[in-house]
Amino acid sequence: MHLRHGWWICTLILAFSIASVHAQIPSELREQGVLYFEDNLPDKITTTFKVPTTVYMHRDFQMVLASFGQGQEVELIGMSPEGYLLKGNYRNNTVTGWIRPEDLPTGVDPTLFKTAQKNQARHDAVAVAITNKSVIQGMTPDEVKQSVGRPEQTSSHTDANGSILTWVFTTYREEPQNYYTLNPLGRSVLQTYYVKIPVGQLIVNFENGAVTSVEEHKTDSSSPGVLTN
Repeated sequence: MHLRHGWWICTLILAFSIASVHAQIPSELREQGVLYFEDNLPDKITTTFKVPTTVYMHRDFQMVLASFGQGQEVELIGMSPEGYLLKGNYRNNTVTGWIRPEDLPTGVDPTLFKTAQKNQARHDAVAVAITNKSVIQGMTPDEVKQSVGRPEQTSSHTDANGSILTWVFTTYREEPQNYYTLNPLGRSVLQTYYVKIPVGQLIVNFENGAVTSVEEHKTDSSSPGVLTN
């Protein structure tokens, strides 16, 4: 009875690990604090174990998932301060699990990890900029559009250094204006509309597809403004 129970638990763990493997790991299955390589490197990182290596279910290394033998090829799919997340074939199934840092096979280029960290830092910075509706260096034209919309003016030219693109945006502030009107019952009700007042320009310069500089210029805020809903 105990043997059957233990077998059932191991089968459940293995099935969960297999079900968690896709061409790309869905965001809901991703662990916090893990740097995933598929978003940050152009190619997969594959390596081969030189000695038998224990793979664990979690990065606390408390529950053994599998034991990969010498010569087993695996793909590294992520890393954290605790260790490395990998996937490989185990008993004719694909499983994911963790190895300790000291168990990483020799021969993996360490610059790949630095490149992935740098690219992830860029992704995080761009995501914050888009949330704040701002523009930072290194953003692509599509990312700038996601953040602040389409430019009102564009210009471009090419020189010995490559293509240079300039986008100009008008920046506004919105001021509420209140007025009273009659509703269908003849009662006076307060309504609000907003006036967009130009307060400056945002000038974004791109070189070779990435933002190289951002300029902000203030203008006269006494402009009558533009009516919006």
